[in-house]
Amino acid sequence: MTDDGHPGDLAGAYAIGACTPDEERSFAAHARHCAACAEEAAELSRVAEWVGTATARTPAPTLRTRVLAAARAARAPAGPAGPGAEARRLGALYGDRVSELDGLLRRLSRPQWLVASGPHRSVRDLVVHLRANDATVAAAAGVEVVALEADPRAGWHRQAGAIVDVLRGWDAGLDRPVSLAGRAAVRRSLREALVQRGFETWIHAEDVRVVLGLPPRTPDARQLADIADLAAGLLPQAMAAAGRARPAWAVRLVLTGPGGGTRLVDLAPTAAPGTVVAEVTMPAERFCRLVAGRLASAPDSAEIGGDRGAAVDLLTVAATMGCD
Repeated sequence: MTDDGHPGDLAGAYAIGACTPDEERSFAAHARHCAACAEEAAELSRVAEWVGTATARTPAPTLRTRVLAAARAARAPAGPAGPGAEARRLGALYGDRVSELDGLLRRLSRPQWLVASGPHRSVRDLVVHLRANDATVAAAAGVEVVALEADPRAGWHRQAGAIVDVLRGWDAGLDRPVSLAGRAAVRRSLREALVQRGFETWIHAEDVRVVLGLPPRTPDARQLADIADLAAGLLPQAMAAAGRARPAWAVRLVLTGPGGGTRLVDLAPTAAPGTVVAEVTMPAERFCRLVAGRLASAPDSAEIGGDRGAAVDLLTVAATMGCD
């Protein structure tokens, strides 16, 4: 922390992802309310991306093996106990995605705000849509919902920052039912709604990266796992709504890489587990992008074994589950 109260000494480390988790959360919380520090981090991020592009080299053949070995050996530190611990964890992940998207939005020129982004007619429409989807969680957390205003970034950012601030001091559970964002009215737990907010904020940051001509960025493994769990839990109901339910059948979903793991997805919302008739294997990050509707061809995005029709049905429905 510098003498003027701004953590300027952390801006460079934050821009290249070199902060400790505590430092990253501290700087992100400060930058949400400090335009100067947010702009400094954004500027340093642009420099870092330019340097990385200009000096990129082919990695050593053994790099992937060494990185995977280190990742498997790593163990996440134990968090604080109590009913609010999960809310604080999810709030921190959501706050990181909010800070990332805000930094990208600050880099946009006036004309770029009018460029189509993802499924939306403009970046402005994207931010208005995101603020509206965040409003359900804001209301559940006791945050005053922000009305639409002339500056969509400021309104979205203020509401999102208030949600993060509330979750930082949360001391209750996350079981209360709330409506998820999306085309259909689905009520799930507040915990799942928070996972969805982090998910959608990440995906829309990716949409803005496309507008800015920047490479994609992947969240950490824990957030990818949260998103995959949410999607796998919603798939049976989505299959039924799409008319593709297969009673007594299930698909084994094998996700690889960071956030990976095996999940059994019933093809119909029934009490008894179905018989596994197919297996779908794909990277966890790709599955998350598929669920967000950001992959062009669902069947071609995975390796399929067993009953191809059941697997293709699952992938096709998964690709329609985005909040947009």
